[in-house]
Amino acid sequence: MTISNTGRLISACMIVRDEERNLKRCLDSIKDFVDEIIVVDTGSTDNTVKIAESYGAKVYHHPWQNDFSLHRNQSIGYATCKWLFIIDADEELIFDGRTSSEIKNAFGNIRDNHKALAIELKDIQSSCVTMELNTIRFFRKGCVEYKGIVHNQPSVEGASGASFIPNVRIHHYGYDLTAEQKKKKFERTVGLLEKTLKEHPENYHTLFYLCQIHTVNNDQKEANEWGEKYLVHKDKLNGSGVGNFNQSIYYTMVKNYMRMGIQKRASELLTEGLKEIPGDLDLALALTEFGVWTERPDLTSLGARQYVNAYNLFKSNPTIRKGRFVYTNYPESLAYCLYQLVFSQIDEAIKAIKDIKNVLNSTPDAYKNGMLIDLKLDLEKRDMKDLFNKLVKRDEIMSEFYESLEIMYPEKFESYQAHQ
Repeated sequence: MTISNTGRLISACMIVRDEERNLKRCLDSIKDFVDEIIVVDTGSTDNTVKIAESYGAKVYHHPWQNDFSLHRNQSIGYATCKWLFIIDADEELIFDGRTSSEIKNAFGNIRDNHKALAIELKDIQSSCVTMELNTIRFFRKGCVEYKGIVHNQPSVEGASGASFIPNVRIHHYGYDLTAEQKKKKFERTVGLLEKTLKEHPENYHTLFYLCQIHTVNNDQKEANEWGEKYLVHKDKLNGSGVGNFNQSIYYTMVKNYMRMGIQKRASELLTEGLKEIPGDLDLALALTEFGVWTERPDLTSLGARQYVNAYNLFKSNPTIRKGRFVYTNYPESLAYCLYQLVFSQIDEAIKAIKDIKNVLNSTPDAYKNGMLIDLKLDLEKRDMKDLFNKLVKRDEIMSEFYESLEIMYPEKFESYQAHQ
């Protein structure tokens, strides 16, 4: 751990239990960045405490109370620095293009009215990124309290939003688990969410997270039952504050309905989602896939174009994702959309060429032959000679083509012969 020239600046606040598998990776990533490490241990029976203490962490013991926010607030209460940094043992802090010292020094220039700071988080499973979001992880001491027993949410006193810190992110490995570990985590999380809903039925965010956790568990039907209940409360959530309705629900539910083969509801939610968040990256990909699924090249092309535009925007300005979960910000998704865009355009071009051929049959021979010459030459410039020969029968027009080309365009005829 380091001590800043401006005093003790950053406290890392953690809650842990039996995290010897992950903890060293996490602490290695923050030890040179923070000024103190606060660890609330909720009953570890492995080497978690020993590992934490070897890094100079201050460890406090509190029995597990089935309430993540309770223990999160306990860790915050022990912190002594100006800024609190919230991180879990199954996470890793990554500095991208800037050193930890450079990022830390920037904290000295933050205005007093900025009480919360967000950074990018990437969920990693099997060495692949499966989801991204912007998450608020830095708070001025004394300004934050966590609420919610499972997906604990920060409540920041007097803050209307959070500034974004570029060039630093968190990698989250919490779902990079064995089948047995996933089952155990699923059962624990669902149990706590259902307990929350029973005790606080007005906590509509619980419905969102139940949809998410059942989706992760590949139970699309139950996931979307929870999702539909969440959508019912959209207006209430939006009325209670900007961004309180999590628009990520649209992509999750559309994909689930597509996997279930329910085309009508998938289409309805695609339309609703794109109306609410036009050009959304995930929904643009879903529209592309929906177009392929329903054999609607117009939708495929529209979705692919929207995705390419959104992808470029996300790369240039990661703050536009706000607090939404983003699932498709990958080169693989971009390649898929470009592929679909190419072939949807080729299909449109082939149809147009066939239409040209049919229309030309109603035009004077001179015009018809001139147009066919231009068409053939233009296609050959694009290495598409075989396409012309396939769509326009060679035997019908080749002799007429050569004769017309030599008479009407002698310079083109010489060029054409030279390339045969």
